Amino acid sequence: MAEKRFARRMAGLILSCSLLGFVLAATPSPQPSPSPLPSPSPASLEQQPVVLVYPFDVQTGADARIGTAIAQILGQEMAATGGITVLAIPQGIKRSAFLDNARAAKADFYISGYVTPVGESAAVVEQVVSVESGVILFSQTAQVSSVADVASQSLLARSQILAFVGRETQNVGAQTANTPAPTSSNGAQVPISGITNIVDSVFKHKGGGPSPSPTPVVKPSRGVIIAPVTASGYVAPAELANALRELYVALNRRFVTQMTAITSPPEQSADAICGPNRDNTIATGTLTETPDKHHHVSVTFALLVYTCFGAPLGHEVGKGTSLKMAVDAAVTAYATAHPDNS
Repeated sequence: MAEKRFARRMAGLILSCSLLGFVLAATPSPQPSPSPLPSPSPASLEQQPVVLVYPFDVQTGADARIGTAIAQILGQEMAATGGITVLAIPQGIKRSAFLDNARAAKADFYISGYVTPVGESAAVVEQVVSVESGVILFSQTAQVSSVADVASQSLLARSQILAFVGRETQNVGAQTANTPAPTSSNGAQVPISGITNIVDSVFKHKGGGPSPSPTPVVKPSRGVIIAPVTASGYVAPAELANALRELYVALNRRFVTQMTAITSPPEQSADAICGPNRDNTIATGTLTETPDKHHHVSVTFALLVYTCFGAPLGHEVGKGTSLKMAVDAAVTAYATAHPDNS
């Protein structure tokens, strides 16, 4: 009997151990808490965007040095204005290798373009490309006839780059419209002292004497933030981009200007556009293009200016046979009525 009782106890013990082992196996073991992912360092967030400017392609057999001269002017003007790091201008890179070369140089954006001499001036096409995606983010076409004209084209490209990286409130127009040409070579291959001669020789300026220095423009302290232009009726997207460029150039001649990437109507987004600095105005406009029976286009530009509280400040309409003429007329009317931008 004792042996039977011992056998029953051993069987019960074995069963209990088996159940305990089953429970332990079914219970998940505690896992260590994952380490938190490192957050971006402030230094990386504050790093300036890096831009590479390639020599522009020159059309119609003109002096190829003009392409390098224009690239140098653009790069030096952008670097001098601040907020962007501009790399030395590369030489001998084919257009098909621009993107790969920019990535190897650790650039965030690159600028390239074309130059076509037209009489005593030249048409310049400028393109800003994202190195990360390879997509053209911004393109503008301008008629230039001097070093100062070329330098002015850098301001809008710079503002578009800053807007793309979320720094659209940085001032891009603190310098006057008559900023002198840059004075350092910044790594470019063409000496800065020869740029004016190269530009003048290509544009075939008449008269041997030096041009008189323009009188600097004294701008009011109250600045203008320029918002995207809209269309009334059908207008090609490229024309809206050109209208924004013309509006920037025209206003920058008279006022301290900057750009915003906010696309919602200014009267509804004035607070977000202006931010903490309320002593500004916001300028935008509506573009209308009307073809006539002779296939000519009549351009109307309605300039709208608001306070940073969203209240209308000015409304001027300019008309002309070209976009530049219409925008200039509207801006001139506003500057005449509001010389202090108030």
